[in-house]
Amino acid sequence: MKLCFSTLACPAWSLQEIIDGAVASGIGGIDFRGVGEEIDITKMPAFNEQRTMTISSIRERGLEMPCLNTSIVLVTPAPERWQMMLDECQRHAELAKKSETKFLRVFGGGVPKGMSRDEARALSQRHLRQLVKICHPFGCQPLLETHDDWSTSSEVLELVHEFDPNEVGVLWDIEHPYRKGESPAETVTGMKRYLRHVHFKDSIRDNGKNIPKLLGEGDLPIPECVHVLKEVGYDGWICLETEKRWASEAPEPEESIPQFAQFMKRAW
Repeated sequence: MKLCFSTLACPAWSLQEIIDGAVASGIGGIDFRGVGEEIDITKMPAFNEQRTMTISSIRERGLEMPCLNTSIVLVTPAPERWQMMLDECQRHAELAKKSETKFLRVFGGGVPKGMSRDEARALSQRHLRQLVKICHPFGCQPLLETHDDWSTSSEVLELVHEFDPNEVGVLWDIEHPYRKGESPAETVTGMKRYLRHVHFKDSIRDNGKNIPKLLGEGDLPIPECVHVLKEVGYDGWICLETEKRWASEAPEPEESIPQFAQFMKRAW
């Protein structure tokens, strides 16, 4: 079992605090989704002109960068907006090569009003092919997260079934398919050929909103998620994604990150 955490869990931490927090908790990787006020790390000096030094400092502490979490949304009809996302993919793919990162997380997005699901699917697949072409020379691949209008295994397969698993993979966020009524076993069985990365979290549902909790203190079926991953022989990374950046009421990283490491080692 390989553990990492998303920097969504620690939005107020500096880069050095993120690195130190991972090492102190016995966690082997960091999935970057912003540092401080900047959500796109490819726009930060630390991952541009200081990139070599930053990556070296991460590696020297025995850490890896398993997946770069982008803001790319496949269902983006406006050409100028989509071009911005292609540029974002290019920047992240270049960083992926330098940091030996295998995966770039992308979203399917919501189906806009006035667009049919078939139209959204066709647009998404066309856009996904463009991302694959950008990623391939840099040795990485896009991962579609189970999110938005593409959360369950059948919804995800609508977009990825025409792709080879070496071109496109899936990131299983355990919260979203479950909230749509799909069991962990159904999710993983349906898309196991494409499963490359997993986001773990816990939450409770309150007034239509997911409220982040420490693992084991919410109502997500975490033991079942662990069981099904072991059943299919999953050997990739498990990433804590407590969304502190978006939810101030979420647990503080000083508690959630070490608790994640301890919880998962016991559960696995």
